[in-house]
Order: sequence, then structure tokens, then C-alpha cells
Amino acid sequence: MTQPAEPHPSITVLIVDDEELLVKSCGQILSSEGYTVHTEGRGRSALDMVRRHRPDLILADLHLPDMDGMVLLKEIKKISPESLVIMITGFATVDSSVEAIRAGAYDYIPKPFTATQLRILIGRAAQQVQLVRDNAVLRDQLKKQYSFENIVGTSESIQKVFSVVSRVAPTDASVFISGESGTGKELIARAIHMNSRRSDRPFMAINCAALPDHLLESELFGHEKGAFTGADVARRGLLEAASGGTFFLDEVTEMSMDLQAKLLRVIQERKIRRVGGEGELHIDVRWVSATNRDPEKAVKDGALRQDLLFRLNVVPLKLPPLRARRDDIPALAQHFLRKYAQEYERPQINFAPDSLRILCEYDWPGNIRELQNMVERVVSLCSPGQTIGKDDLPEELLNRERSTTRGFSPFLSDQLFHDAKAEAVSSFEKEYLRSLLEKNGGNISQAARQAGIDRKTIHRMLAKYELEGWD
Repeated sequence: MTQPAEPHPSITVLIVDDEELLVKSCGQILSSEGYTVHTEGRGRSALDMVRRHRPDLILADLHLPDMDGMVLLKEIKKISPESLVIMITGFATVDSSVEAIRAGAYDYIPKPFTATQLRILIGRAAQQVQLVRDNAVLRDQLKKQYSFENIVGTSESIQKVFSVVSRVAPTDASVFISGESGTGKELIARAIHMNSRRSDRPFMAINCAALPDHLLESELFGHEKGAFTGADVARRGLLEAASGGTFFLDEVTEMSMDLQAKLLRVIQERKIRRVGGEGELHIDVRWVSATNRDPEKAVKDGALRQDLLFRLNVVPLKLPPLRARRDDIPALAQHFLRKYAQEYERPQINFAPDSLRILCEYDWPGNIRELQNMVERVVSLCSPGQTIGKDDLPEELLNRERSTTRGFSPFLSDQLFHDAKAEAVSSFEKEYLRSLLEKNGGNISQAARQAGIDRKTIHRMLAKYELEGWD
């Protein structure tokens, strides 16, 4: 005979009944199944027990000597709404069972019942308790994964992004994220969701560039049976599934103007209609959108409706490219190194200073995603305990000289004047300082005399750019 699955050992059951024989037999059955069992004969003492211990499952008689079972049920749900209550009754009428379910009971069981019936019902309720616990653990892990502390970066440009995200996340304001491919737009979108009051609700994402229009519409809104060829069954869309949570529209500028008009109506009226359907369904989602294009230019080019941009762009957020936050590259590289060293079982590997310097000098057109892929590739080819030198890096990094040695970088013209100037000055200072110290064998006093500056200035610049290895 197949034994029932053993429940989580910490699941507690409170049995509330004034029939001592029933309480004793139920307690023995459930204790043998691995549950922690408490018993009470009166409603008021049961409520005291609920206040003190918050049991996971409560098996309560509908008729108690000091309290009506329905009153007890309602009081329990006020004190411990997460507890699952199963009502015992000797009068299993339809009315009493429906009333109990409406009042918040998980289920009911009529007297007399067998040990098998009790095991099955309590086992099903225990699975529900464990599922809720597992979901809570998963949500906690996701919150930690997408907490602002785990999004790597200390540069001024990314700290400005974090500041906006931390302030807007707890609200329901729509956020429009722009930035080059690979800058972490979805990561920021998930961080916004996980730090919002909707974090225990769904996060749904769709890439508008990945699907043709007719499939994109069906994915967003769902469809009724027979709405088009192949629609054999009715299917709810992602917007319907995301109701109560956050919806992330990635590459929204790739959506057709016709579909953008339908989306605008959904945002305004908070209702959707499935493809091929007649009735409207209410939805409640928080909108986060993204594009790798300049939003205003996309409007001018006819790729994005201006009225849709107005609706989605309540809080604009521009993510800087990696080349504009070079100071973050070492920390990001080390972050990915630890991740893949653990994943591929490559303990005690590290970057040599010359390899980190090359990483910092590369322009990273694919941004953080390219850096992550590069680190994964290098780690997968490493041996345990290896120091990753410049010769271990991909050829494309070694063959590309730093933009400052080639003259003006075309990437600088993509930025605001003051941002471009600050990056150019920073690049010049670091390159000049490194070259000056190499020429003088690392002798700071000699380098200061040659450059006509004070030793303190060199020390200050070394600290500013975190350049190490110089005396």
C-alpha cells in the first residue's frame, strides 16, 4: 500500500472539538503522519491558542459548547488570516458548507469520517501551506537578487539611476527606461517590481521586437477559441495574467502603430478585449517600458506614438552605456567572475591587474551583457586557481586600442557636452598618469617633478582612479 507523502515537519494542526474521543483519535492519526498537534475543547481557548501559536491548519467543529463554529471561523480569520480552517460538522447540509466556504474556510468534512478521509484532506491542506511557504521563500530570494545593493555600480551616473529607481519603485508611476542594448533595462525593471508594493504579484515581460504583429496582439490580449487559424482553445493573454502586478514592455518602439493605438486604449481604460472576443476584462497593471532608441527621436521618426509616450513616460530613466561608467567595470567583472567560478567549479581564480586594465580600456559596444558573456567564456576555459592574464582575454579586446589613443571617440558625441567632456578629461588624466609613472619607474617624486605638479596631486589622482601598484 502506498504511504502518503510525509508533510513538512513544522506544520502544526489545532483540533477544536468537545468530543474527547474524536479529538484523541484525530490527534493520534495526524501525529503519526508527522504533524505537530494541539487540541482544545472550547472556542475561546482555541482563539487564545491561535493568538499564541498561529497554527497552520485548524480542524474545528461547527457546534461548540461556548461558541458557534461560524463565529469561531470568522474570529480566526481576523487573528490569523493565513491559517487554513477545515470545519467539522454532523449536519453536512449544502447551506452550512457554502456558508463556511464563503466565510473563509478552506474546506469542510462531515461526521462520521474515516482516517483515510482525514489524512487526504489534511494532506491536501498541508500541501497548500507548503506551497505558500515555498512561494514566500522564492519571493524573498528574488527580492534579494533584485535589491538595489545587488545591482553592481558605484559610479556617479549609475548612482543617479539607483536614486530615481529607489524613489519611484514604491509608487505605481509608469517608468520608461531608455538605453543601449545590454545596459540592464530588464534588470532595472525587475528591481522596480521587486521593490514595489506589487512584489508578491506577477511580473510579466514581452519583447515587442521578437514577435510579428498578429502574434504579439494575441500574446498581449489573449484570444477566444476560433479567433484565428490554430486557436483551438481560449487562452488568456499576458496582460490578463499580470493583473495586480507589473507589465514590462521591452522595445516598445518596435510595435506597429495600429497595435500602439490599441495599447493606448488599454492604458487609458484599464480594460482589454481578447482577440475574437466581445466582452471586456478589467486589468490592473503597473507599466514599465523600455527601448534602445531615443524616445523623442522615435516619435519624430514615426516609430512611437507621442500620446503613448506621454502615458508611458511618467518617470523617464536613461541608463548609461558601460563606456560612460568605466569605473564600474572592475567591480562588474569581479561580480561575474565570482558567479561563473562558482557555477563552473573554478575555485580561486582571479584577474591579473593587466587584464583588468584592458577590460577598463575596451569600449564594450554590447555593454554589460557583452562583459558578462566575455567573463563567462574566459572562466569556462580557466583552470582552478588560475590568474587570468591579458593573454587569456579574447582577441577582440587585445586588438582594440583605447579610444583616447586613437583621437576623439565617436561615442562621446552621443552624450551631453559636459558628460562627454568629463569622460574625455577622466580618460586623459588616467592615461597621462599611468604613462608618466611608467616612464619614471613608479617614482612618484620624480614623476611629479617631470610633470611640474605636486606629489600630493599624484597621490590624489591615484586614489581618485583607484590605480594601484605605484610607490
